[in-house]
Amino acid sequence: MKHQNRAGLRARRGWVGLLTTLSLAAICAPACADEVIFNVGAGSQPGSDQRNETWGADYSFHRWERSERQHIQVGVSYTSLKTNGPGHDSLVAISVYPQITLYPSKTSKITAHSPAWAQPFFFVRALGPSYISENSLGTREQAEHFAFQAQVGVGAIINEKAIVTFSWKHFSNAELFQPNDGIDVPFVISGGVRF
Repeated sequence: MKHQNRAGLRARRGWVGLLTTLSLAAICAPACADEVIFNVGAGSQPGSDQRNETWGADYSFHRWERSERQHIQVGVSYTSLKTNGPGHDSLVAISVYPQITLYPSKTSKITAHSPAWAQPFFFVRALGPSYISENSLGTREQAEHFAFQAQVGVGAIINEKAIVTFSWKHFSNAELFQPNDGIDVPFVISGGVRF
């Protein structure tokens, strides 16, 4: 019975988190709607025997094109994490993130080997303040419900509208509090659309 109540509470927290993220997205939409991306991922947690899985949604609501090759974005993210490790088997993270996206030059080897309909890029998210619903995921512990989202990956814009990325996602508190066992998903695949 106690396990069922905890599972029900986690499910409600997940829905509340997703609705909060979508509400923030709706409020920010008139500002400069940019991208909606859905993601799934999984992988072994470095330094642990557990395997983590994720699904989520990202909404980038502002993009500043510093140059043709460098864009800076701001968005909100909903991440659901699960693990096969002992202890808390799931948590939800709500994040606000800055993202730097770098595109290769038109004369680079990367561009030369890419099809004309695909624009490759590299991206980094760092220091995205996040609320995490639990202080642990399996054996990985965080001192507070505050963490930072970090993500690094590669992707492509297809026909100027669709987006596909492959990345590594990480949550930790940057050693602001102890314990600070990072929570990682080594392989995340994402797909979405640009407005």
